[in-house]
Amino acid sequence: MIMAASSASQEELHQEAEAHLRWLLEESGEFPDLPKLDQMEPDQVDSMGGGVDAATYLVKRPDGDVVVKFNSEGLEAEASALRAWKPHTDRVPEVLGIGAVPSSGDPPIKYLILAALKNDDGDVIETADDFVERSPESARELGRAIGAELRCLHQAVERTGFGNFGDSLGSERTYDTWSAYLEDFFALHADFVQQLGIDHDQIGAARAFIRACPFVSEGRFLHGDVTIRNVGVYSYRPITVGLFDPNPLIGDPSWDIAPMMNNVAFNELRYRRESEPPAALTRDRELSSGFWETYPGQVAKESLLTAQLVQAILQAEHREARVDQNQTDTVDVEVTHEFIRSLVDQVTA
Repeated sequence: MIMAASSASQEELHQEAEAHLRWLLEESGEFPDLPKLDQMEPDQVDSMGGGVDAATYLVKRPDGDVVVKFNSEGLEAEASALRAWKPHTDRVPEVLGIGAVPSSGDPPIKYLILAALKNDDGDVIETADDFVERSPESARELGRAIGAELRCLHQAVERTGFGNFGDSLGSERTYDTWSAYLEDFFALHADFVQQLGIDHDQIGAARAFIRACPFVSEGRFLHGDVTIRNVGVYSYRPITVGLFDPNPLIGDPSWDIAPMMNNVAFNELRYRRESEPPAALTRDRELSSGFWETYPGQVAKESLLTAQLVQAILQAEHREARVDQNQTDTVDVEVTHEFIRSLVDQVTA
């Protein structure tokens, strides 16, 4: 089942990350070509900001830069997904090493070593978020590149079940169908949904809709966190991209598509409340239009609606937490709630 790591454990992870990094660089044997941490050049190890769940570093070394991640869960699943995607695309990080930090608790802190992603000029890739910020007219072409690359990832099949896997939170249960996985999530969050004014009968009807959806019969390795912050630009003429930093699970491709569609819907709802369109609305519309030009039209409408509904519930809970931390405004939460109600109306009509 889809779960979030506790903030307390993540805070502890980041506090102890430098000690874990020192052990990995100096004692693990993974980096025999590097000096001790205190003897390195000031810019040879960089903490990569923005990692919410994992403590992440860029380590520069003579035979190729690497990215090092530390976390207590999810890294084995990430490595498995990256290896599953590799036959279908070269634009995913190569797994160079994975293991556990000794005496780091229960569960232990694990490490994952990945080849740093470089563009065609040999520089560390620019994220699609940064690229489209400075080149908004490229959003549609960027969307086409994302659609083509995500189509490649979705060729990787896993036949043993659906849901979280490996060392991911919630992997203790495997589901026989993707609809069972999503219905279980929806049922667990029914109290939250009812707080938005959705009654018991609608909850039951939505669950029946989910059970009847035409999802894939064989699970695909999903990225699980498709956002332009997790897309790297490899080349610009033409634009080619790769996806990184997954939160992988086994399921239906609609799951990876829903966040992009939801972003458009959220910003359109926000536009109705404000005199000026949100700055991201045009960008998101162009990204979505470009995406569908290269991603095959084999995603059933019902499947995408269900994925959008479950993703919107996740996004609503995330946005509520951000409001509590003064990281966003209440309008973001209100439009997400409005969107959830409109999706429930559609699936129960």
